[in-house]
Amino acid sequence: MPELERYSELVVEPALTSGIRELGLRSEPNLELIYRLKPELVVMNGDLAPMQEPLSTIAPICFFDPDHFGEADHLVQARHALSDLAGQLGASSAFERFAQSVDGELAAGKQRLARYDRRPLYVATVIDGRRMLVFGRNSLFQSVLDHFGIENAWSGPVSRYGHVTASADRLSGRPDARLLCVGDTSYDKLKSLLEAPVIASLPFVKQNRIVRIPDVLFYGGLPPVRRFARLASLALRAGGADE
Repeated sequence: MPELERYSELVVEPALTSGIRELGLRSEPNLELIYRLKPELVVMNGDLAPMQEPLSTIAPICFFDPDHFGEADHLVQARHALSDLAGQLGASSAFERFAQSVDGELAAGKQRLARYDRRPLYVATVIDGRRMLVFGRNSLFQSVLDHFGIENAWSGPVSRYGHVTASADRLSGRPDARLLCVGDTSYDKLKSLLEAPVIASLPFVKQNRIVRIPDVLFYGGLPPVRRFARLASLALRAGGADE
């Protein structure tokens, strides 16, 4: 795999095992090392198609796209993509076990939020003292919110990946909302953001309707779905959303 350190910081789950080798950058993997490792198969995303020709001289290529951005239901598409990959790898039983664990986490999260107060929810990652990456329609997080029956407070435009960079004051459109911060944002960046006069005046800041969770990859199919469902539901319940 490429970028193991970045994976451990941002993806986290499933945890890496000790036998996985570092292959360098995603955009520029170490072809000499891959050749020496003599893999039976190379699994890659379509975004890395320019690497197909050199990699195909080493091993057969399998393209895997768990996201299908633009499709109506990320959860369905992610399930189909992972099932297809498992079939190619002869690991269909492993897929079934994993899919059951995802369904279990979604069900557990929905149960935790049975008494959620139905406030709409902004989901965002703090970039700096002024800007946030806000997740809306067509995001993986949106699919989980839909499953929980929670309205996404952001109704503005988003990129094909379901997010947009916006100044934090643009979260003033829904004064009744709650904010879910995704990512291990440093205390200083978050403190700087929340102390800005315009931001400090927002109802969800003044009334402390902010909850935080660790990093979750905002694409990648079923593994981040499982992680987000667990972390978000636990945080929202602990943050007083069920009172």
